[in-house]
Amino acid sequence: MTDECCAYLDHFANSASNFIKCSIERSRPFRFCEECVIPYARAKSIYDDIEKNVGGCHVVLLDADRVQSILQIYTMIKTLWDKSYCDNCFVQESVKEDENGTVTYEFNTDTIDFLDQYKNLTLCIKPYTNGTYPDINKETVVNKTVCSACLQDYSTLNSHFKDIRKTTGGKICMDLVDMMNYTRLMWGGETDLNCTQHDRDDMPVLLTSFIILTTPLLFYGASCICGERRKLKLLTQKRLKNPISVEVSHLNHSSEGNHIYSHTNSVS
Repeated sequence: MTDECCAYLDHFANSASNFIKCSIERSRPFRFCEECVIPYARAKSIYDDIEKNVGGCHVVLLDADRVQSILQIYTMIKTLWDKSYCDNCFVQESVKEDENGTVTYEFNTDTIDFLDQYKNLTLCIKPYTNGTYPDINKETVVNKTVCSACLQDYSTLNSHFKDIRKTTGGKICMDLVDMMNYTRLMWGGETDLNCTQHDRDDMPVLLTSFIILTTPLLFYGASCICGERRKLKLLTQKRLKNPISVEVSHLNHSSEGNHIYSHTNSVS
């Protein structure tokens, strides 16, 4: 294996390990896309060079064995990035590495606006939680005026998130999804801020579900109360009252027949 291929192998190993380390460390709270974009871009750039057969390293590094460990590792990196919809955090094609190894990227407008609104909401809530938000614990004393004081910031953030969901078809950058989910949980949680406000957009859905669930109950209840019960008529079987007499009668007729037959024979 040439020195150039060895260098590619070392660079990819370092970039892949940095990416995996970053993805684990940024998994909770989930800030994977914005924090791990640099190791991702470097790993992708090196793999692209190998795949383009720069220095004749494609066969040596990718096709030399059945396991294809480099390909498997890169597939894992790409799958993790794609499943998190990280590209939707950035301006299209803005994540790249130049010839000097410098990674550049640019957040798109939706992401920038969301991060600004999230910061505003956090700054609004903190004074009402003794500065502990978002790490509220059982010992935190929450000033209940936070609900009215920060409602506008929360509504703005929540509304913007819904707009992003519509424009992306639900394929939202997972960093934003995690921030919004946690914010909603803290905002409406009974043990947290407890500022739950029913969303007007959800009311038609809730009303329809209620009607669908209660209609069968009302129908069967009304049937039981107002409906007439049918009386079942039992049909009695008509049986012969005296089967023995019938049998005797049959025997008598048979005897008479035999007697007549015998008498006829004697006359003849």
